[in-house]
Parts: sequence; C-alpha cells; structure tokens
Amino acid sequence: MFFVDSNQKANFTLPYEFPLVVHETKLWEKPMGFNNWHWHEEVQFTYVLEGGMITTAQGSDYILRAGDGFFVNSNLSHMTRPTSPDSARYLSLNLHPSLLTLFHGSVVEQKYFMPYVNHPFFQFIPLSPETSWQEQALQNMRLLFRILQERPFGYELDSYGLLLHLWKLLLEHLQSDSAQSPLMERAEAHGIISFLHEHHDETISLKNVADHVHLSQEECCRLFKATYGCTIFTYLADYRLQQSILLLSDPSLSVSQIAERCGFNSTSYFIKRFREKVGMSPLQYRNAARKGG
Repeated sequence: MFFVDSNQKANFTLPYEFPLVVHETKLWEKPMGFNNWHWHEEVQFTYVLEGGMITTAQGSDYILRAGDGFFVNSNLSHMTRPTSPDSARYLSLNLHPSLLTLFHGSVVEQKYFMPYVNHPFFQFIPLSPETSWQEQALQNMRLLFRILQERPFGYELDSYGLLLHLWKLLLEHLQSDSAQSPLMERAEAHGIISFLHEHHDETISLKNVADHVHLSQEECCRLFKATYGCTIFTYLADYRLQQSILLLSDPSLSVSQIAERCGFNSTSYFIKRFREKVGMSPLQYRNAARKGG
C-alpha cells in the first residue's frame, strides 16, 4: 500500500478521484519492531487500537495508549515504537491535502488551510479521550474509519463531511499562546538524513556529515538529537540494519557480503547488532522469512 524511499518519504497510492487511504500497522510485524523515521505529503490521522507506543515528533516523545490518537501535518518527520513487548496496533488515515482545499485558490484553501501548513503548533497534535474536545475528535475518527471500511451508499459524502468537521475542530483548539514554540524541522536535519542514506555503505565520520550540511560538528549533533531524539550514529546503525534486512531476501548474498554492502566493518559486529535489534541472527531471519513466504 505504501513504501518508504531513500529520503524517508512514505509514498502512498491514493486514488485520484478520492485521494485518501486507511491502513493498519502492527508494530510487531515490523522487522525491527518499530516504524522508523519517515514523512509524507499526506495529512495523517492515527488511532491506537491496542497496546501502547511512543511517537516522536518535533523533538518530543508522546506516549499513546489504546483509545488515543494523533494528527500529523504534511511533511513532518515522525516515528513510532512500542512501549512494551506487547507492542501496538493502530489505524492511520492518510489524505492528500488537496481534499481539504476544495480547489486551488478557494477561500477554504486560503483561509483554513494555507495558514496552517507550516504553523509550528499545527504540526503534531496528540489526542486523548481525557480532554473533551479531543474525545470528540477521536469519536469522529472512529466513525470515519468505520464508514470507510463499510462503504455504504454515499460514504464519500459522509466521510468528507467528517473530515472537514475534524479539521475545523483542530483549528478551533489550536494552541499558540505557549511561551515556547515547538521545534520546527530545519532543512539541515533532512540534509543529514539524506547524506547518511546515500553513503551508508561507506565509512562516515562526523566531519563528513558536518561538512555536507555546512554546520559545526557540535551544532550538527545538537540539531540531529533535538529533531530525531537519537544520535547521528545510532540512527545510521539502525538504517544499515534496515538495509541489511532487504538484502537478506537475496539468497545469492552471504552474510559477510551483506555486512560489507551495508557499511559494517566486521561481520561479527553486524551479526551482534542484528541479533540485538531483531532478536535472531541474520541467517535465522533469512530462514524464517523463507518459511513465512
């Protein structure tokens, strides 16, 4: 239904005539047990069905339980990981922003959409049933998911009306009077990610990364940690492991070849990190994937 490219962009296949899609995520089915950093052009509403998880966005962690939800604006990087071994399952509705604007140049676009695309307080909004207006938003989301699943006559009209009401509800309760503005992603942060992805199979130093984005090494580390909640090299190690999982589907490649192609200096270190993250060795994972297929 979607794939994440080398720039972290999640690409969804949306029908042109009604550009939205609902998909279910089971974190325990992810190879490393979490949904790594990604972003998408689509606006997203997510509802947690079971378990607990932490969603990281704008430099903050948000703990979510069954019955909670969140809104993610277009182009915001975020990631989700479980809070316990029980993991989590959730539904996400992704819709193209054009669905909320009627048409280019409309008063709806100019008054109720464009001013909020880059608004710092309208990038990520956690939703809890303990807050009355947020519970109303969650009720709308549950109804919306049900309508889109059952698809009764006129479901497009019903779901479109609910979407507009949900959007209006978020705008009405937009909080912008806080003393500290939420962290907005800087272009350099995306630049660091792109560099790591492009050169993950090479030896990378902090100086390489800093020179690429024209920042000092200290600022480079600070910016990345503030934006993504982890160090540059922790992220790089996880990304290399993700790439190794893709290569394990090719039976012609040995574990040593995969380790080298993914930038690990030694096969033993690769196997150690893989076992720590995935819970089994690369060969065990390959065999399990074959049996599962």
